Amino acid sequence: MRWFAGWLYFLGGAAVLVGAALYLFNEPKAPTEKDLVWYEGEVVGIRLKKDLDATDIVYLFYRDDDIQYKYYSKFPQYVEIRDRLGIYRQVDVLIEKDAVPDSDGALTIWGLVEHDPYNEGTVVTFEEIYEEATQTDRSWQNVGLYVLGGGFLGLVTAFGIRRAVPYVAKAPTA
Repeated sequence: MRWFAGWLYFLGGAAVLVGAALYLFNEPKAPTEKDLVWYEGEVVGIRLKKDLDATDIVYLFYRDDDIQYKYYSKFPQYVEIRDRLGIYRQVDVLIEKDAVPDSDGALTIWGLVEHDPYNEGTVVTFEEIYEEATQTDRSWQNVGLYVLGGGFLGLVTAFGIRRAVPYVAKAPTA
């Protein structure tokens, strides 16, 4: 029975390490709302493109601005923005305050408000984008917590077995 406790120590320790790694390495990579500012301007062009990992992206071009703004297909209401967002309209976007454009010269959009004079404009809040963009990372963090809990349970069980089952020394064989 004490051999079983030894294996539980090993497996529990391994599970604790794996659970901690899963939790720490899947921290959501999204800014907080206080790190964001609104950028207002008139959209004069839209371009559709695929990223290297086959993610669809909508690029917005603003009048008198060389920076592009990108909206990923994993964000909510992507199809509506891709198909219905009109050019030559006032569109406010929420971007990181001190962000530097990526290698493609674009900043990520974390919120969007379209001002359409004829119809109800498209509105995507930061909370909607945050929930959608970090859903996978948060799910892996939950898996990490379960594995971590299982590892601690294995360690506690092994400790209990070691304390409950006395060690019996065997006679040495010659």
